[in-house]
Amino acid sequence: MSTSTARRVGPAAAGKACGVNQTATFQRTNGTFVAQVHGLELSAGIDKDMVEILDQALATHGVLFFRNQQGLNDDSQQAMIQQFGPPVVTALKEIASDHPHFYDIGNVDPEGKPIAEDSARGMYMRANELWHTDGSQNQPPIRLTALHARVLPPVPPPTEYADMRAAWDALPPSRQRELEGLVVEHSIYWSREKMGMSLNSFSAETLAERKPVLHPLVRTHPRTGNKSLYLASHASHVIGWPIEKGRALVEELTAHATQPQYVYSHQWQVGDLVMWDDTWTMHRATPYNEAHPRKLRWCAVREINPV
Repeated sequence: MSTSTARRVGPAAAGKACGVNQTATFQRTNGTFVAQVHGLELSAGIDKDMVEILDQALATHGVLFFRNQQGLNDDSQQAMIQQFGPPVVTALKEIASDHPHFYDIGNVDPEGKPIAEDSARGMYMRANELWHTDGSQNQPPIRLTALHARVLPPVPPPTEYADMRAAWDALPPSRQRELEGLVVEHSIYWSREKMGMSLNSFSAETLAERKPVLHPLVRTHPRTGNKSLYLASHASHVIGWPIEKGRALVEELTAHATQPQYVYSHQWQVGDLVMWDDTWTMHRATPYNEAHPRKLRWCAVREINPV
C-alpha cells in the first residue's frame, strides 16, 4: 500500500483545503485502483480546493472510501455531492426515497418495513447484484456516485468494484482496435428484464422518462486521457450488429473486466462513505437476505454534456 499527502493534483493527489482547515491523505489499498482517504470529516464541509483534489483523486484511483463519517446527514451529504456537478434527481418512482436527490439502497423501505423480494422495489434491489455502471442508461450519464452507510447488519455484505481501465489496458492492441468506435445501447428495461421484470413493472412516469440511450463502448477520461471499457448490466447490444452478437460481446467483455485481478471488495463499516468515478468503474452489490435492517444512502452527479 502507498500513502500520499502532497499539496498537488496528480497521480497521488492529496492536499489541504484552505476553507475548512482539513488535509486529505490518500492510501492506495488495491493493486490498480481504490484509495482510503484519511483526515477529512465530510460533515464539516469541503471547499472548492478540496473538491478539485478529490475530483483528481477519483480520476486517479477510481474509488475512494472515507471511514467514520457518522456525522453526515442528508443536508451535509447533499452539500458535499452537489459541489461535484449537477445532482441527479431520483425520478424512479419504484425506489424513490423521501429526498429528491437520494435513493435508499437496502432491505427496508422509507418507513422501515421489510421490502418484499417480489415487489418492484425488491427486484430493483436485487438488480444491484448485477455488474453495472450507475446511470449509463441515462443521457447525460452519471459521472460520480456517493454511498453512505447509515444502518448495517452485524456482518454487512460487501460491495464489489471493477477497474475498467486496467481491463482495457490488458486487452491486446488488435482487440482494442476492433472495439474502438463501437456504440452500445443502454436501457433500464434490459437490465431489469434479467431480474424477471416486464414493462408492466414500471410506472408511466418511468416509461416516459427512461428511453434507451447510446454510449461508446470505449471512453477516454477527460482528466487523465486514459481509455477504459464502458459497460453495465444496462448495456443491451451493439448498434449495427445483430442483437445476439452484440450481447455476446458485452457478456464477454464484462466477464473479462470482472476477473479477480480487476476487482476490489469493500468491507462496509457504519459511517463509511464510498465515492466512485462511473467513467471507468463498475460495481455490484452482493446478496443479503437477512432480517436485520440494512440502509445505505445513495446520491450522484451527472455529466454536463451527453456522452
